[in-house]
Amino acid sequence: MTTSTTLLQASFLVEAGQRLSASLNVRRVIRTTLEIAVAHLADVAVVVRPVHRRQSSWARLAPGHAVEEGTLREPLLAEVPGLAEALGGFPPIPSRWLDPAQVPGWLMPASLGSVGALLVVPLPGNAEPAGALILARGDVFTSEDELLARVFAARAGSAISAAALYQEQVEITAVLQADLLPPELPQIDGFELTGSYQAARETLRIGGDFYDVFAPDGDSTDTVIALGDVCGTGPEAAVLTGKIRQTLRALRLVGTGPEQMLHVLNQALLQSGRQSRFVTLVVGSVTRIDHGRVRLTLATGGHPPPLILRADGTVEEVPVTGTLIGVLPRTVVRPATVELAPGELCLLYSDGLTEARGGPTGGEQYGEARLQQALSSCRGIPGTAAVERIRQLVSDWSHGGHSDDIAMLAVRAPTRTPLSLRDGGAAVPSPYAISDRRPRPRS
Repeated sequence: MTTSTTLLQASFLVEAGQRLSASLNVRRVIRTTLEIAVAHLADVAVVVRPVHRRQSSWARLAPGHAVEEGTLREPLLAEVPGLAEALGGFPPIPSRWLDPAQVPGWLMPASLGSVGALLVVPLPGNAEPAGALILARGDVFTSEDELLARVFAARAGSAISAAALYQEQVEITAVLQADLLPPELPQIDGFELTGSYQAARETLRIGGDFYDVFAPDGDSTDTVIALGDVCGTGPEAAVLTGKIRQTLRALRLVGTGPEQMLHVLNQALLQSGRQSRFVTLVVGSVTRIDHGRVRLTLATGGHPPPLILRADGTVEEVPVTGTLIGVLPRTVVRPATVELAPGELCLLYSDGLTEARGGPTGGEQYGEARLQQALSSCRGIPGTAAVERIRQLVSDWSHGGHSDDIAMLAVRAPTRTPLSLRDGGAAVPSPYAISDRRPRPRS
């Protein structure tokens, strides 16, 4: 082998490696493999993937043709000399030992004519073969050609295997995300539910903030709502989020109330052995009562208190307090009960909303005062529009970026059509305003 030939082969392998590593899409990598093989090694190239469910996928490229793809039943693979051995990862059989006359008609395009030489090379993968590369041309393969084909096939097999592994991980992630993403909210008779969620890492779509709604089931007539913020972001926080949601669902099935849910969840997290992980949480029980009103019993564990938007535009904090969940052996929870008149709204939110940084300096937090002003401006509009308006205002404040997860869940008593224009249509204070009611003594 001359020096110039060696340099040409080295240049070919460098170029092939660059092109093969340019994509993590399995089909695209296979097409690139075929294009390189037809341009430098053979007249026709076929990639056959390992058998899966008694079938094997294949792709073929010949000059003047587009890439063709299809599947083969497993018994047909034995008709190609050396293919079964290559798919099993065995070293390739030398081309001179393979009889081109034995090539089945379905393997090569009819326009190719007679095959002068056949070479079947394994595509090595990670731990298992990525498939086999079949090369055919009119003249013979020299020993140098076969060696070059084997080196190329090793790089192609590695690229195909890496792309297949990436695709498998993407599919697994998609399945996990589908289960961890906020649920589609149920349609509950008597009040409106609206949710919004933005993960800090948009590419992942999941994080540590969450909300959930458990509709009436069996003997229960109330709807349970929950919104929480797990310590941290990303996959670890998302996994713990899934565990917490499942725990709350189980507690709901046994009829546990909001306050007791927090106590049980606190013990469950402490007994998990992950002391570095905790959660802030709001849990509520929502019930439709007479005259279009809605009653909420809310309990919180270290979480920002929910906000109430009254019919006249005033905004109140629900007087609930509680310690972090998953930190202390004894949890102190002080729940509260509030009522919504028709058109009034209760907003549960995570601190990613108020801690969003932006403004003129780019580093100022949005803050609770701005949030209350934004919520007040939502007087008289549906819950969906109110949540979207707040989300947009915070996004504008942070210039479209945020470093923490943001979750919101709104409960709104539906507006009733007024029967008269009493008071000229002017807004009147809500009869259920927290400041106008005496607190109920606790037993």
